[in-house]
Amino acid sequence: MKFNFRQAIFILAVFVILAGIHLFITTQNIGLKYKTTDLKIRLNELLSKNRALGSQLAKKENLKNIEKYAREKLGMVYPKKINYIVISKEKKKD
Repeated sequence: MKFNFRQAIFILAVFVILAGIHLFITTQNIGLKYKTTDLKIRLNELLSKNRALGSQLAKKENLKNIEKYAREKLGMVYPKKINYIVISKEKKKD
């Protein structure tokens, strides 16, 4: 069985090409893993910020805080109770 020089070069070239493809795919995979990790970190940061903003919103929407702000900062007061008497003319029936 003779081993031809051309066959050896061909096998070597195929091996180098396959190794290059494998290296390319591996580096792409590692890059995608880094991007995925970065996106997960960013998502957690945004979720944390969203919770903080939700807490601030709930505090601002609290009716006691709104009433306190209206009284202290805006000088608002509750209206005084005024009692009204309604007088109506009724027709007398004969």
